[in-house]
Amino acid sequence: MKKTEEKNKNLKIMNFCFVEKTGLLWPYFMEKKALSASSLTKNLRELEYEKIPKHILEKAATRGKKFHKTIQDFIEKKIYPEFINEIDINIQNNLDRKIYETINFLRKSSLELKNFIGSEKLHYIKYKEIVLATYLDLEFEEFVIELKTNSLQTNKNSLSFLIFEIQLLIQSLCTGKIIYLLWSTGKGIIFNKFKITNKILKILDILIDLNLNEEIYTKEKKSLIIKKIKDEYLLDINKKKNE
Repeated sequence: MKKTEEKNKNLKIMNFCFVEKTGLLWPYFMEKKALSASSLTKNLRELEYEKIPKHILEKAATRGKKFHKTIQDFIEKKIYPEFINEIDINIQNNLDRKIYETINFLRKSSLELKNFIGSEKLHYIKYKEIVLATYLDLEFEEFVIELKTNSLQTNKNSLSFLIFEIQLLIQSLCTGKIIYLLWSTGKGIIFNKFKITNKILKILDILIDLNLNEEIYTKEKKSLIIKKIKDEYLLDINKKKNE
């Protein structure tokens, strides 16, 4: 935490307001709202999920909230649904399967889960000329676990992974801790340690510039920027596959 505290020394003019939509406290620096992964990836998400009906996205969000609450209760209070101790094959509900495989994965994990600090904690940091902020799913003394259940787009050639990486990058910058992605698919767990790369830092800077110039850039320019990000990111993924 020392690194983060040192970086935040110059955050002298910081205010906090409750966001009406979420009810969460959010930082404002020099009267400007801190940027989040959600605000920075808005254009990417619109492109990725444009063909998915709104009601399906809303249902997915509701299931995601229930999943997060259940896993957080398991870590914080050691309580969990009765079906966790059942045989896997008997669990038919997809959300229950994701909860089942996540809790049992954490039970068997070699990670030190006793040093739990809390969930839904706000972190922020000054990054260049703006402030980045994030809430954390599960924060421990030395690391953070970000929970995901998104099954709308699980193709590794989709933008979903890039959207997740931007969120993990912001969490890493804000906390200075090791960040793990725990993605429950209902058919197995994807568990990765996030690594900061020059590529993802470059994309973050592009997204920040796009956000700050939202009202200046034309629709055509925005589209070109997003297309360039997508093409370069997917090209990088395909290169790694062939290595």
